Amino acid sequence: MKFIHDYRHFIEVGCSSCGRKHTIPKGSYNLTMQGYTFHSPLICPCGHTASAAGKEKRTWTSKAENSAIPKRNKATTVKMLLVIGFVIVFFATEMTYMFHS
Repeated sequence: MKFIHDYRHFIEVGCSSCGRKHTIPKGSYNLTMQGYTFHSPLICPCGHTASAAGKEKRTWTSKAENSAIPKRNKATTVKMLLVIGFVIVFFATEMTYMFHS
């Protein structure tokens, strides 16, 4: 089996022969230096049996690496700056009107 992703209450592994994904609950595996070892062997419907899942490389990504999030943050920042700019212009015109009247 090949390690795919680590969630809070389970891990997701994939079969190395057919590619089918399996979820294993938190109490059913141990973390080792090579990856994860299962308390009981995992049997895939394709017939492949495994008692461990290896971590070959870092497969998780942080939120900052996701491409949609920086775009959303940039758009939100631009909108906030526009609103702040309009508020400043509004108060400046109101103050100018108050001083001249």
